[in-house]
Amino acid sequence: MLTAKPYHWYCLLASISLEVGGTLIMKLAQGWGFAHAQLLGLIVMWLAIGLSYIFLSRAVTGIPVGVTFALWEGLGLTCITLGGIFFLDEAVTLNRALGLACVLGGALLVNHGTGHGTGHGTGHGTGHGEAHAPARPNNEATGPSALAEGGNR
Repeated sequence: MLTAKPYHWYCLLASISLEVGGTLIMKLAQGWGFAHAQLLGLIVMWLAIGLSYIFLSRAVTGIPVGVTFALWEGLGLTCITLGGIFFLDEAVTLNRALGLACVLGGALLVNHGTGHGTGHGTGHGTGHGEAHAPARPNNEATGPSALAEGGNR
């Protein structure tokens, strides 16, 4: 059973911050006026994205995978878009605002609809951590004596 601790949430926030920062640095470096600025921006982005994945891998040890990735992608996309608006003078459009609302709404729905570590399995449980075994037919012989008598197990 997964138990989310503050550590896991901090790792997720660090992962999102590094993803956003690396992506924005890559774009900002396109406008820097010194030699090899674009290459430096790419290197910083690669390092930040690599660290982002390291923190993301730590976050999923305590937060359900669906929740982790929904929040990582949803908040990451939102922050990158807002960063583009505030730092890169990108336009705010109705379609962009509606798209961000849908992304955030979807991430929140995934978060709300997940049992937050109430068990592993295929989703056949009750949502409270217990999984039910499929019913076995009553006419089936079981045990060592059934095998000796030609049972079909």
